[in-house]
Amino acid sequence: MVRLHSLGDVVLAQPAASALAESGTVRFVTSGEFVPVVERMPGRIEPAGIPRDGRLGRLATLLRDPKAGVVVDLQGGPAVRLAMFPRRPAGRFAMDRAGRRRVLSGSGRMPLRSMDFAAAAGVDAPDSPLLERRGWPSDGVFEAGIVAGGRWQQKSIPDGILAETARILHDLHGARITILGGTGDSASAGMISRGLGGRPHLNLTGSGGVEELISAIERLHILVSPDSGPAHIAAALGVPVLVVFTSTSPALGFWPEGFPGAFMAEGVGCRPCHRHGGSSCSRGIDACRRRLVPWEIAERGMELSGR
Repeated sequence: MVRLHSLGDVVLAQPAASALAESGTVRFVTSGEFVPVVERMPGRIEPAGIPRDGRLGRLATLLRDPKAGVVVDLQGGPAVRLAMFPRRPAGRFAMDRAGRRRVLSGSGRMPLRSMDFAAAAGVDAPDSPLLERRGWPSDGVFEAGIVAGGRWQQKSIPDGILAETARILHDLHGARITILGGTGDSASAGMISRGLGGRPHLNLTGSGGVEELISAIERLHILVSPDSGPAHIAAALGVPVLVVFTSTSPALGFWPEGFPGAFMAEGVGCRPCHRHGGSSCSRGIDACRRRLVPWEIAERGMELSGR
């Protein structure tokens, strides 16, 4: 099975991988940084990490191995086809681009990505991903995490909104705050950290890669996150997660209809506007982000946490 990126899609490939593993060992080929996710997948699944340099050659070595009896291509891009040539995959994920355009124009809903992956693999699988959870929150301490920044500007939660949300969670509910994010999110994390005004917190942004991210998330009572990979990790671990949708929406197929952790500002008719989130607001009003209310985010997070 091949799914090279991104973090959320690797998580969403788990149901298909575990279903295939019921009939034999699955070698899950992915980018090296995502190997810790594959290691948490239940069943006979072996990760095979692909480095950033020499990716095509390593792919070709793995996919042309005579022992690879069946290859399922969940990446659906030219790299896998080229690496396999002249072989063909037994199943291949193909994006419904027409359906996605309809959603972006304001109508319809994409199928769940996890179910598209299962269909490409030719298996029946649950629609909700599951990762092995190895850690739990500390006794007597309410642990709340917030995800800073993100690859796509319009999909991120503004730093000031997150800082105020974190202050409310700390001051009114006694939460210990952990700031999470990737290596490129240090500036946002710094803004949030300063916005906490000396309140005790942990800033784990960019430290330890995906392994550290998983370990930090599984020790939380609640995670507040944009529509991104960390949110999918939390959901798969069984950690309550409030997914704050800005320029995207559950209709794009990455979250089930009626997902209880979905949160978004009301009265934003132009959402979703971009398949990934986008880098700027095409209308110049940024309503999906500006209309977020920290108090409402904090209260919904508390409801989800069950505290």
